[in-house]
Amino acid sequence: MKGQVFRSHGSEYFIRSGDETYRVVARGKMKGKTEILVGDYVEFKSGAIDSVYPRTSRFIRPSVANVEMIAAVLSALPRPDFLMLDKLLVSAEKEGVDVVFVVNKNDLGKEIYEKVRREYAGTGKEIFSVSAETGENLDTLKDRLKGRLAAFAGQSAVGKTSLVNAMFKTSLKVGDLSSIGRGRHTTTYSNIYFFDAWKIVDTPGFAVLESEIGAGELARYYPEFEAHLNECRFRGCTHTGEKGCAIASLAESGEIARERYERYLEIYRQLKEKKKYE
Repeated sequence: MKGQVFRSHGSEYFIRSGDETYRVVARGKMKGKTEILVGDYVEFKSGAIDSVYPRTSRFIRPSVANVEMIAAVLSALPRPDFLMLDKLLVSAEKEGVDVVFVVNKNDLGKEIYEKVRREYAGTGKEIFSVSAETGENLDTLKDRLKGRLAAFAGQSAVGKTSLVNAMFKTSLKVGDLSSIGRGRHTTTYSNIYFFDAWKIVDTPGFAVLESEIGAGELARYYPEFEAHLNECRFRGCTHTGEKGCAIASLAESGEIARERYERYLEIYRQLKEKKKYE
């Protein structure tokens, strides 16, 4: 039988096949040799997984496979971590996964929505301004996610679980903001929820859905850079301060969002630093 892993616990895997669910283990020949992730499609029989089908995408933190769309959730409170958001977008671009921005808690104001619209216009991503509290625009977002395995990702307490609850009339556990304005992590493992034509991955609150990226390839995962990567004066330009860099010039003129370019420089620096210690 073929099914999809929707949860794992220790050496046990929970699989959805059609309208039925199964609890299985990995067959002896696979133990310690084949990685099995939430989201994987697997072949199984007699209570054991025999094989894992090829993946369309794979993220390392959290470990989840075959995600088809990411809903990157932000809100006015807690304040957005745009560096984390950019890392998420880079990982999604590398894995070929579509991203939509979901600015939750719009009942608290439009400042964050306007900032996202301004800084990420060049990415071509859709932006939804919604409220889990009032229900505003949730039907439109729900339609966009239909028929695809979608992951809600972003900082803790931005309202990922609240959005799922509001859209699908569920009562999943929701965390609250701590006294220092950081979210408590309420979701501790990845889990797929099935709602008729919808499949939603609820990932840990700290998750940015990371995949392996090298500093040298970073620029190719910035859609607004793509058309200009061959316009730099020198071949092999890293866009981090070289003379005649087209990307830096576009950031200076405002054609590429300056703040997003500055975060690119920081991510590049972090990747170089990480490579140094590997």
